Amino acid sequence: MMVLHGDSLSPQTRKIALALRFKQLNYELVPASPFEAHEVVLRHPPMQTIVALLDGGHTIYHDTIVAEYLDDAYPDPLLYPGNARHRADIRWIEWYCRHHLSPLIVDTLFYQRVVRGHMLEKDIDHQAVNDALKTLPEACQYLSQLLTHIPADKVNMATISVWSLFRCAQMAGLVLDSSYTQLNQYLEALSQHPLFGDYAQEENHQLTPFFASPISLSAPND
Repeated sequence: MMVLHGDSLSPQTRKIALALRFKQLNYELVPASPFEAHEVVLRHPPMQTIVALLDGGHTIYHDTIVAEYLDDAYPDPLLYPGNARHRADIRWIEWYCRHHLSPLIVDTLFYQRVVRGHMLEKDIDHQAVNDALKTLPEACQYLSQLLTHIPADKVNMATISVWSLFRCAQMAGLVLDSSYTQLNQYLEALSQHPLFGDYAQEENHQLTPFFASPISLSAPND
């Protein structure tokens, strides 16, 4: 059985867990908090946990490399399906979620409002939260444009990355207002897929008490 090391709250760990389930590969999750020392998983504070997967005595690091490894080693079904252009679209959305949206949603909103505000019971940096909320509208609009090329009913690393990230947004209380019609519909369609719905139900048993109060995000011109 494979062993997945990573912070269970991280979207990077979540997306590899979902990838393993999508491929119907058995695994054991060994949680690693980004606030505690861990001899297997390397990390950068506060939320940049580097995922590690142990498979047959060999350890693969970093969520993107792990995902590509899974497609190489266990290609049915593929996380990056289709022709070269479609795979490029999937990789770009994965990269955009990981490197542009995650610092705003995970490292700022989720970290401040859920980890500090609820789990650690520490003061929230409201200025950091407000700065993220100013940047997010245009970032979310761009993501919505990217997703026009990726159907919501097909599981791949793009849809896994988007759902994993906005799961953290949901926990942080982020609510996209009615001006984000397309993105809201897309996220709702993802939530109806059994892969994502079942995973959310499992998390809800432990994490619902830590969900932050709602904060609304309006479009840039509102």
